Amino acid sequence: MKNEMLKTRRIPAAVILAVSLITCLALIFGAAENSRAGNSYRVGGRVRGLTGEHKVYISIYTDEANYKDGIAMKSIIIHPEKIKEGKAEYYFLIPEGEYMIMVFEDRNGDGKLNYGGVFNTPREPYGFYRRFRPFLNSPSFDRLRFKLDKEIRDANINLIKK
Repeated sequence: MKNEMLKTRRIPAAVILAVSLITCLALIFGAAENSRAGNSYRVGGRVRGLTGEHKVYISIYTDEANYKDGIAMKSIIIHPEKIKEGKAEYYFLIPEGEYMIMVFEDRNGDGKLNYGGVFNTPREPYGFYRRFRPFLNSPSFDRLRFKLDKEIRDANINLIKK
């Protein structure tokens, strides 16, 4: 009876080998995924030309389709109490890549940039990081994109008044 209680079960070598192989593969693929993710950088600056009376929406887009559909990679809302002397600071921490930043001051409080008129132009103050002149052209991701491969602290945006 005592001999039966002291018996231990042996784990087959094939099971040990399989577990070791799976563990190694998980570590290798995990490291590869981290290296593909690249570095993240801070991009930020000041938005100028704000009234200080309304919320300000700042959104960052990764491509033209998402911009057209209003699907931002990240967005932040700046509340009026954070606006000083018509300016507000912002920043995003995002992975290396190509992006476009758009801002608007939500004067009617509906949480979106409203368009209208003959040429379907924005009816609220708006702006982009990168110089944009609205005369006879519309904003596009290709015209306004920038490459983020280092920290950018001067991504300043001046609102276009409506």
